[in-house]
Amino acid sequence: MVLVCKTGGAGDDERWKEELRRLMPDLEIRDWPDIGDPAETEFVLLFHSAPGLFEGMTGLRAVLSAGAGVDGFLGDLPAGVPAARLVDPWMQTAMAAWAVHAVLHFARNMPAYAAQQARGVWREQFEAYFEPRRVGILGCGEIGRRTGGALADLGFRVSGWTRTPRDLDGLENLHGAEGLDAMLAGSEFLVCLLPLTPGTEGLLDARRLAQLPEGAFFVNASRGRVVVQRDLLTALDSGRLGGAWLDVAEPEPLPPGDPLWRHPRVRITPHVAGVTNPVTSAALVAENIRRARAGEPLTHPVDRNRGY
Repeated sequence: MVLVCKTGGAGDDERWKEELRRLMPDLEIRDWPDIGDPAETEFVLLFHSAPGLFEGMTGLRAVLSAGAGVDGFLGDLPAGVPAARLVDPWMQTAMAAWAVHAVLHFARNMPAYAAQQARGVWREQFEAYFEPRRVGILGCGEIGRRTGGALADLGFRVSGWTRTPRDLDGLENLHGAEGLDAMLAGSEFLVCLLPLTPGTEGLLDARRLAQLPEGAFFVNASRGRVVVQRDLLTALDSGRLGGAWLDVAEPEPLPPGDPLWRHPRVRITPHVAGVTNPVTSAALVAENIRRARAGEPLTHPVDRNRGY
């Protein structure tokens, strides 16, 4: 049983191999690109594809994502080969915690307090306590629902946007084109957790950013290409947006000279909101390997038509 491993950017390679070998001692792991005879490959574990990666893999049973997104390889996925997303509760918790932290950072005026500290100023900043602050979450899969529930527990009024109607565990659900317009118009804080697909690329452009309330804050743990970055920068420069916290960018790494690095309204983290943890994720991958070999459906299968 041969698995080709190309997990760069989604967890430590050696820890992945250590955990998988512990769980499946009969699994032979080969590191891309030194994989020997590609026809012997039954499984590929990866985050980003590479030219020719799947060539000659005539015995391929399944492709397993090493991260939450599949946009890094979906376009190269061989026809007829199933793929599975990585849906790890540990990662869901980590990403929800990051998003909640980002919202609270702006809601509790932390940028202003940091500036005051630098000047040695002790002064209370006004906070809008009297009515629940409004948060909109774009993309309400497992991570979005977890994030929304945590913010609701902290007293925020949370809405979640989805393409089609969904039960969001008690959160208000807005859906479709009209729902998107309504969410943007009502979101003091917009949290983006959408997968990158042809339908979401460039979704947040100048027109849609302008629908947000004056001074709204934008939080992105999705993909950099979901937002038109130059339009975001323009909205920040003009003061139309009060601030942004970005865990993703286009490109990545964000070049040192990019103006987002030095923008006073922007906070940046280097795609760490939900880093893959091989200790918790390996068991999920091992289970899908077992399922594929037994002819059973994979857990969290990728829908090629939807793009995730």
